[in-house]
Amino acid sequence: MRRRLAVLAAVLGTGCTEVTTDPNAVVAVRFDGSAYPSIVAADSLRDSLGALQPLVATGLNYKGDPIPDAEFVFSSPDTVLRVFDSGNVFATRRKTDATPARVFATAGSLQSVPDSLFVVQRADSLKRNQEADTIIVASGGGASADTGAVTFGVFGDTATGKPKAPVPSWLVSFQLRYHGTTIPPTDTSYAYTFVVTNNRRVPTHIDTTDAGGIASRRLFVRSLSVPQDTVVLIATIRQRKANTSPIRDSAFIVIRPNTTP
Repeated sequence: MRRRLAVLAAVLGTGCTEVTTDPNAVVAVRFDGSAYPSIVAADSLRDSLGALQPLVATGLNYKGDPIPDAEFVFSSPDTVLRVFDSGNVFATRRKTDATPARVFATAGSLQSVPDSLFVVQRADSLKRNQEADTIIVASGGGASADTGAVTFGVFGDTATGKPKAPVPSWLVSFQLRYHGTTIPPTDTSYAYTFVVTNNRRVPTHIDTTDAGGIASRRLFVRSLSVPQDTVVLIATIRQRKANTSPIRDSAFIVIRPNTTP
């Protein structure tokens, strides 16, 4: 998944300009932006449960300490977004070129680096792209092959009577169910979903759909004590509307021992 952004608007000038030592003067801006990579067209920026999700920024003093109640102006050069002083954002429509819109936080003359928001249709369905996958487990455990990630498609309505279309930049969460029990994402004692970063497996259970509306995860299993076992990979999305239930689909992961002599 993406997020997160971090920092900064430049500190004051160069050369012999001195940075103020006033602890209440903003000399840098940390822009946390949005926790979500997209906003639904004709709606405000909201969290997974439908609550408003305003943009957040922090003013820093010369020591790098946060300044309480620092005042910001939030803005966007993209006309598809309406940005309010409160940090709330409303998307009037989708961009015709499908590129992300940008948002900024400004304190005085200091402007943050931009955050980006894709304007998308609301996701309302989820579909696995394969029924099952297989992992071969040796003595040190076993992982999905490089090309063996289980994929799910996320879709949403574009217009009445039109076919559903893939939804990019939508968050998908993953959980495992083993022998009828759902495993907490933080429990990696038996198996976990992961991505590869710098040639290392990094446990993670959140993904963001790509341009084709696809999210995926690979699975690592630490050991196998029976001839064959099964884990269920569960994908979940939310519609970002109040009083709506999560939408889920699942795929089976068959776990087999390495029988190579």
